[in-house]
Amino acid sequence: MQSSDSTAQTNSGPLYRRWTRLVLPATLATAFVWSGCNDAEEPALTLPRFSEVAVESGIEFRHFNGAAGSYHYPETHGSGAAFADFDSDGFPDLYVVNSAAIHGVRTAPLPANALFVNQTDGTFVDRAAQAGVADTSFGMGVGVGDVDNDGHADLYVTNWGANRLYRNLGNGRFADATEQSGTGDLRVSTSTAFADIDLDSDLDLYVANDVRIVGDDLPQCYRGLIQIYCGPRAYPGDSGSLFRNDGDLRFTDITDSIGVWTEAGRQLGVGFADYDDDGDSDLYVANDHEPNFLFRNDGSRFAEVGVSAGVATSPDGASEAGMGTDWSDYDRDGRLDLGVCNFQWEPCRLLHNAGAGQFADHTAQSGLGGPTYQTLTFGTDFIDVDNDGYPDLFLANGHVEPNIEILDSAGPRYAQHDQLFLNNRDGTFTDATVASGLTAFSAGVGRGSAAADYDNDGDVDLFVSNNNQRPHLLRNDGGNRANWISVEVEGTRSNRSGIGTRVTVVSADLRQLAEVRGGSSYLSHNDLRLHFGLGRRTAVDRILIRWPSGEPQAVGPVPAGRFVRIVEGEPWTSL
Repeated sequence: MQSSDSTAQTNSGPLYRRWTRLVLPATLATAFVWSGCNDAEEPALTLPRFSEVAVESGIEFRHFNGAAGSYHYPETHGSGAAFADFDSDGFPDLYVVNSAAIHGVRTAPLPANALFVNQTDGTFVDRAAQAGVADTSFGMGVGVGDVDNDGHADLYVTNWGANRLYRNLGNGRFADATEQSGTGDLRVSTSTAFADIDLDSDLDLYVANDVRIVGDDLPQCYRGLIQIYCGPRAYPGDSGSLFRNDGDLRFTDITDSIGVWTEAGRQLGVGFADYDDDGDSDLYVANDHEPNFLFRNDGSRFAEVGVSAGVATSPDGASEAGMGTDWSDYDRDGRLDLGVCNFQWEPCRLLHNAGAGQFADHTAQSGLGGPTYQTLTFGTDFIDVDNDGYPDLFLANGHVEPNIEILDSAGPRYAQHDQLFLNNRDGTFTDATVASGLTAFSAGVGRGSAAADYDNDGDVDLFVSNNNQRPHLLRNDGGNRANWISVEVEGTRSNRSGIGTRVTVVSADLRQLAEVRGGSSYLSHNDLRLHFGLGRRTAVDRILIRWPSGEPQAVGPVPAGRFVRIVEGEPWTSL
């Protein structure tokens, strides 16, 4: 049973919206519709192009990193962004983190974070000041989750200094709940992610911390006579923090007691996912110049298994400069695989989940090794840009050293074009950077990237935060020529955001798996709605849900071209 309201569809704006709310009790539906399409025989779809539309969409923002010749290490990190529907109108809004003026640098007005409210017509308006979230701290990253299960998406912002937890009041305003919650970590925090690690129906919080910086006694580093930013090993490492949600907006730091305290890393990218399919959320941490961590959730404690699982280092045992990371079942074999991207002269790693807790490095055979070797990558997002049912890979690139073109004449550039790799549906990827339009506008110093169908036209768009520059809003023009379905979940017995929910979409021969995750890429957060391309298939036969509570649920059949909202355990209803 469905209901819909729609207007004319175009490829250039949000003139298309079709909502369907489907809910079932925790039983499996038996209906099955053959959509009549064989993936192995399906011809290639027309490649969409990206248009850079930040200014014309009202994204009046410039990141300011405070650089004034003192070479403070966090100036190189840039910032992230989050897509989320903060006002519950069905269209993703955008929160963008800024950094700050520091150590005598003066600006007017002060650099501040921005909350761009989606106007549902392809444009945004900054309401951060009115909403109470225009933080002027030295910002880094952002995470989103409904921490109090009241139906409104809350914000957690990481800083070089005290972090901030903002509770969404549901009336266009947020309240600073940092002190009450006890989550104001004072260190150099980077990426963050929410997950219900103990399956008690509320969201817990992991905060990655990079290096330990004390006071203004900074190391100085040079290449020849030219001063450069010191690398991460010039500073001692620091541990991340894991906060357990105890209800009533109160959290307890359980980092040590649960087994994730370690100062052996310099933490940048973070992602929760149930990689071993045992029903709870595990944690991957990308470290800068140190082995990466994989914390397996064993219930009452986490065990660090990165080396034994094959995700800690390169195949030859070398530590790499892990930054952005994302989980995805890129080959549609029913297991969540892992991507992690690195420094220049280190390729992005594609780590194939082989089952039994083991990963195999498929970087070389996937075709990603060569094209990602000469870039320095931060933002990392698996998204299906052409709606063929297989996740493609978007990378946000930019160097950390502004003088790199003087220091290295071999080819590195400070500003670098972002990249897109199309999934060939056979375990390999093709570089589609030029063909997709990503070189048609100026390169940027890319950092955080976030994905969402912000204009609700049926294809996935991207936002890229550029360090000390204006950002890019990349509108997907043409991905919706193929069919699709978008799934939003709401927990009742589970956390209300549905983070950790495993969703399987079955359409004829194509079976797609994805997980709702509270944090991804680098310093950023993607829209919680899960987008599934269908190619030329005209319907979804079944949508199978495994909630964090462990309950199964199913919906179907559902026609293509729908935004579907599924509520845990409710009987079938329609709007």
